[in-house]
Amino acid sequence: MQPNDLLRKNESGLITMARAIDTLTVVAMGALAYFLYADETALPTYYQSAVILGGALTLIIFPVFDHYRSWRGRVWYEQLRAIVGSVATVMALLVVASAVLKTTAWYSRIWFGSWALFSIIALFVIKRLFMLALRKMRGHGWNKKNIAIYGAGELGQLVAERLGDAEWTGYQIVSFLDDDIEGATLKPSLQSIPLSDTKQNLEAFIAKNDVRELWIALPLRAEERVREILFAVRHSTVQIRFVPNIFNFKLLLGHSISDVAGIPVVDINSTPISGMNRVMKELEDRILAAIILLLISPIMAMIAIAIRLESKGNVLYKQERHGWDGKVIKVYKFRSMRVAESAKEFKQAVKDDPRVTKVGAFIRRTSLDELPQFFNVLQGRMSIVGPRPHPVKLNDFYKDKVEFYFQRHKVKPGITGWAQINGFRGETDTLDKMERRIQLDLQYIQNWSVWLDLKIIFLTIFKGFVGGKAY
Repeated sequence: MQPNDLLRKNESGLITMARAIDTLTVVAMGALAYFLYADETALPTYYQSAVILGGALTLIIFPVFDHYRSWRGRVWYEQLRAIVGSVATVMALLVVASAVLKTTAWYSRIWFGSWALFSIIALFVIKRLFMLALRKMRGHGWNKKNIAIYGAGELGQLVAERLGDAEWTGYQIVSFLDDDIEGATLKPSLQSIPLSDTKQNLEAFIAKNDVRELWIALPLRAEERVREILFAVRHSTVQIRFVPNIFNFKLLLGHSISDVAGIPVVDINSTPISGMNRVMKELEDRILAAIILLLISPIMAMIAIAIRLESKGNVLYKQERHGWDGKVIKVYKFRSMRVAESAKEFKQAVKDDPRVTKVGAFIRRTSLDELPQFFNVLQGRMSIVGPRPHPVKLNDFYKDKVEFYFQRHKVKPGITGWAQINGFRGETDTLDKMERRIQLDLQYIQNWSVWLDLKIIFLTIFKGFVGGKAY
């Protein structure tokens, strides 16, 4: 029996084993959390009931988050997202059950939080080790999945190149299929892949070559041909994937497939900060903002006193800037000028600006003038990390000059961001500087993760506060 056959024929058994491991992991982490919390190995009866119920909920909830489908070709943070979402759902249901039964006071919050955290860490480590083992097996010829690409044109060859660069996915292209093999010209790097015509019986070809997936990579205009292909393989159980020809579109952010009223649609400018990710970012923002404000309150008090001693006027001023979804918000800053900016007569600060006070020059150079924006974060108007909010007049000036400029407003603006730690902060006196800043902002949105946020916060300490471009 071939390695692929061995794994394929035992797939249902492997899924059952994976579900059992997940359940036992959640139960074991509940017991471990109690041991570390109470320093006792024996769980009280009501703790045992909670842990057993948590294990039972794991069997129900985890399949909903697609833990037991193929993760071939998918990135690690998608798996982490599924783990966090499923564990959070299990814990939320346990809280609801405890509230209904009026047993909430029986359980330690420290134990409950530790149980959730330990479960997420343990599940992620176990699943990543399993994925690494699968990659190793694929490197030795195990768990390979044969695919055929229907369409040897530009799109089909692009798909083949991408899959060739990602050998860890375990996909093996057995052939290109095309209606015109004589007119097809493969790139030198792809000429080792056979090119087959479609005059033969397509189902027979699939069976003969053990094709597990048929990827259709035809232009959008070839709708009728796609229908013919689907009809030709109607008696086959091969998995069919359609690759929409959207690579020629200049995608704004990310892209994904959604189902709206039973209609599959391609989201061309979707953002990963939605659903459970949005909840995670909100929690990250509120918790960190509260902690940071507590720590920096003495510094803010000293800055406020220094501003009042040097010049008359309010310590804070509010400036209208575009926020999430392009809505106008009021952003707080320490006043650094003798006369606050007028919304009608906006003028971007420049080097040696005569309006800036001595205290103002220091707090602008060190970005301390932006500390009050942590109150904006607590209000839900801003995030700690995100594209920096520009004054409304500056947005109006650049929105028609920089392509996709307003896509940066698909997320909340931030106190710091990917552009800022890469040197694009302060005055944007040229179109090139603004274009590069927007590119970095869109990169951040497209690749968002909690880890990226934490990385930016950490790097801001060294790169984001002091710099020659802030004045």
